[in-house]
Amino acid sequence: MTSRSLIAALASAALVVSPARAPAQSGGGSLPMPPPPSGAKATPAAASKPAPGTPAAAPGAKPAQGAPAASGAKPTQGTPATPGAEAGAPATGTEGTPAATAPATDKKPQAAAEAPPPVPQKVDPGVFDQALKDYFDGKPRAAAGPLYAWLQAAPKTDDNYAWAQYFLARSLIDLGLTHAGASYLARIARERSNPNVIPRALDTLKELTDRPHDDVMIDEQVFGALDLGFLPEDTGAYAHYQQGLVDLRVGNERWANTHFAKLSETSAEASRAKFALLVTRLKQVKEPSEELIADFLGLSKDEKLTREARNEAALAVARLRYERLDYPGALEAYNLVKLPELDPGRASLYLEEAWTRYKLGELRASLGILTTLDAPSFRDEFLPDKYLLRALIYRDLCHYLPAKRAAKELTRRFADSLEAVHNRDDLTQDIRLRRAANSHGGTQRASRFVETLDLEGERLGRYAGSFGDRLFTHLTKLYDLSRAEAVRVYDARLAEAVRQEADTLLRAAEQVRLMEYEVGLKLYERVKKGAKLVAPEDEQLLTPDSVAFRFDGEYWNDELKSYRVSIESRCIEETP
Repeated sequence: MTSRSLIAALASAALVVSPARAPAQSGGGSLPMPPPPSGAKATPAAASKPAPGTPAAAPGAKPAQGAPAASGAKPTQGTPATPGAEAGAPATGTEGTPAATAPATDKKPQAAAEAPPPVPQKVDPGVFDQALKDYFDGKPRAAAGPLYAWLQAAPKTDDNYAWAQYFLARSLIDLGLTHAGASYLARIARERSNPNVIPRALDTLKELTDRPHDDVMIDEQVFGALDLGFLPEDTGAYAHYQQGLVDLRVGNERWANTHFAKLSETSAEASRAKFALLVTRLKQVKEPSEELIADFLGLSKDEKLTREARNEAALAVARLRYERLDYPGALEAYNLVKLPELDPGRASLYLEEAWTRYKLGELRASLGILTTLDAPSFRDEFLPDKYLLRALIYRDLCHYLPAKRAAKELTRRFADSLEAVHNRDDLTQDIRLRRAANSHGGTQRASRFVETLDLEGERLGRYAGSFGDRLFTHLTKLYDLSRAEAVRVYDARLAEAVRQEADTLLRAAEQVRLMEYEVGLKLYERVKKGAKLVAPEDEQLLTPDSVAFRFDGEYWNDELKSYRVSIESRCIEETP
């Protein structure tokens, strides 16, 4: 029973994605701005035209004498640009000697071989307009390929370049390729080529943070590194919160407070920032103060937080009070946890409440909660302490044989995992330990992100025909690289999380062995003359509005919190 599990909420993935930059092409005029979304005021840029009487150079044509060479080369005046030729080399032989024309002819194939790859052909400006029309007509599949082709050919200085990135990202997100869309939105935020697009890109990225996503690319490299002076209030508040979290992770609480102080007291980010600060301070103190517990209690009733965040705050209060041996206060805090209707709840929450009731002497109520944990919803949960607590309850009621059976159930159920630990096998391959590690914290987030990449990678194959070869190849490479990095991060977190779960299992197994030894001694203990049974406790009577049913092994979600076990004590009271 510890509150340290709350610290895992501050962990983030270490995934870096660097999408390939689109090659730029010099020349070409600006294209019209896309129709501004509702509420935005954007002036379309007029398409530039070549100077009168100056025709555009055909692809592959050699520059005229004295004209600058294409692709940025600067030949000497009067000499055509020849890749690979040395500057200042004479074109003719010595005086009286004819010019050596044969070597120059031999160098032409070599020059062609060393020439840079051709610049992508220009795309008709109408391609962008048609792609934009397809997107607003609800055809993101038809818009994605042309938008990518336009981006490959257009210069990055084009007024519509960032808009094309944005609508390509939105098209990919609408098609279920959220990671690919997020990579383009993150690129917009980093390049900042068009201030009108950045707020929309950041708002979309903020929405994606509610799903499994690349924590490093979005939370740290975008929101954690933004210049906050130009952002709207809502987006700026979220960016301040993320930058404060980054400072907290590296131990700079003073810098984090600087960011958190700029948050409005009435905003949800301010409440989340306070929760993060309390968790950080909890990690630094040995004995939590009553003031710290009161702060967590206040957050558990803060309606600006999500229900999940309020429940985490209530659980923090309950665990801290349990550590301070305030069991009635801990039980009161557990009752503050609110779950959706017919939700089965959390197995760890039930187990902690069962321990609290055991410490209060409510053995039958605690045994009823353990019955709840046998429901199919929790059958695969990693709860070795459940068997230990059940053995302790039976021992305290002097039911020694059931206590011994409960103790042996732990070693029987987790025999394979215990054997893997003792043999020093690779614990990440153990099914139970792996499932337990994937159920919470940073390992859970990394696992879900890998699953998301796998799902979107399979989904990408459906669009191979409509995307075109270039976009499909680009996205395939993007997902392959992203998944490789995500798997690396997940494996690193999994190894550490599995080790912690193995330690929990070993501690429970050691206590169970001690329990078996103690129960074995009690079984053969001689009863002294004059001993008598302990007087049974009075069972709590039903109120007029309560109904009791005998349990027949069938579980219902709305009954999981109300099981009680009727069991008599077999303990004897020895006379002095």
